[in-house]
Amino acid sequence: MSKNKNTFQTPRFRVNEQIHGHEVRIVGDGIESRVLPLNEAKKIACAMGLDLIEINPNGPTPIVKVASYDKMLYELKKAAKKNKQHTKPLKEVQLSVNIASHDLETKANQAKKFIENGSKVKVVLTMRGRELARRDDNKKSILEFITLLDEVAVPESMPKDEGNKTIVILKKRG
Repeated sequence: MSKNKNTFQTPRFRVNEQIHGHEVRIVGDGIESRVLPLNEAKKIACAMGLDLIEINPNGPTPIVKVASYDKMLYELKKAAKKNKQHTKPLKEVQLSVNIASHDLETKANQAKKFIENGSKVKVVLTMRGRELARRDDNKKSILEFITLLDEVAVPESMPKDEGNKTIVILKKRG
């Protein structure tokens, strides 16, 4: 059995006759929000030619919405698909304090490709041993890296120190 990653998990809503209780709070387009008996809410939904959908079963009175159930599911699937499309992975580039200028340019070109493809780039400068004592002097390689990418990317914030690393995230200029 293969698992498809693109399957949408349909939320479980109780609809029309599946809803239980005595009183419900009714909401919907063109309907004043109020508490009324369940059978009266069903009559309102039936008169409008729509479904009665239980949105929130928890609480003192369940909340039901008068809407088309199929249309609501379609819009939920559409929203989930849209949210999934816009997530691009965060790419990471590792730098060291004594990196050669050609190596820095090579890594900058690779980061430029990542940024042009829509990803953000996390630049990590790792320091070891005595390099930690001269933290401010060692940041010049990360700052030089940022200036190499100046035409396509901007930093989200100033470089941050986290233990023996200095980290900055670059995003597409726009």
